[in-house]
Amino acid sequence: MAAAKKVKVGVVVNGSKPGARDVLNQLIEFSQGHANLQLLFEKRTGALIRRPGLSELDLAKKSDLLLVAGGDGSLLDVVESVFPSPTPILGVNIGSLGFLTAVAETEVATILPYLAKNNLRLSPRLALETHFHHSNGRNHLIPCALNDVVISRANVGRLVRIRVEVGDYLVTEYVCDGLIIATPTGSTAYSLAAGGPIISPDAESIILTPICPHTLTNRALVVGAEETLRGSTRSCRTPKFAP
Repeated sequence: MAAAKKVKVGVVVNGSKPGARDVLNQLIEFSQGHANLQLLFEKRTGALIRRPGLSELDLAKKSDLLLVAGGDGSLLDVVESVFPSPTPILGVNIGSLGFLTAVAETEVATILPYLAKNNLRLSPRLALETHFHHSNGRNHLIPCALNDVVISRANVGRLVRIRVEVGDYLVTEYVCDGLIIATPTGSTAYSLAAGGPIISPDAESIILTPICPHTLTNRALVVGAEETLRGSTRSCRTPKFAP
């Protein structure tokens, strides 16, 4: 009978969370009884249990799956650090917010047998690549935004006028405090708080949600993920009143 294929799980735990050591202890105890499950640790995670560790990027390269225990912020940080690695990520919530995580802290013991067999369902997610072109000629690239990208006003006392093009066509011009460009994953984050819709996380779409639009008609827009979005901004003039 052939030996079971070894499954390498990279572990990243936010050590500042109260349940961090409990999750680590469960993983280590379970792995000791399953020879086909090999745990690898991120540097700071390894330091918690006095074991050697790797950078997050190297961890992703050497693992079949990454297990990230923390909150939404921890998961987003890891996604940004390991991009463009295709290694799947399993989020375990031991933080205050866990919209992005698939497993609660109390469910860790339940998912461990599936983890050892690498028998987990994958949910591909859309990420945004963003190019900023500044007026001074400088360009800036954000290669991976899993939740959203926000264009906001630089001057608190002024509204901003944002011209939005989808593909080769002008769609609208918002007069607002800012604009949220969100992925389906990010539809439950800032976009939702600003009045945007909730989109199925595996949908191929992008949400444009204005922040406090200065109109009664502008609402959130949903466009296809294959489209290229272009936006340009300029400040609205502050009105002057006679004394």
